[in-house]
Amino acid sequence: MWRAAVRGGPCYLYGMEIPSKVSVFNKTLEFKGKAGTLIAINDLGFYEIVMEVQQRNHTVLFPINETTVIFNEAMPVTPADFEIER
Repeated sequence: MWRAAVRGGPCYLYGMEIPSKVSVFNKTLEFKGKAGTLIAINDLGFYEIVMEVQQRNHTVLFPINETTVIFNEAMPVTPADFEIER
């Protein structure tokens, strides 16, 4: 249920909105926290991320199994609907 595709508007992935600003970590390209905008997670196993490369924006496909994506915006804290008695 983690796959999402966005082509006409925002999409939500476990409480995170797509498109969203992210930091990208990829060993092959030696990216360590490079800024980008996650625009989709496609069915073929790639993150679609818009990144600035040589002062121009490009859509880059990163393989999910080789890439870590951290959302820049923290998830909102939701209060628990129950209390634990001690």
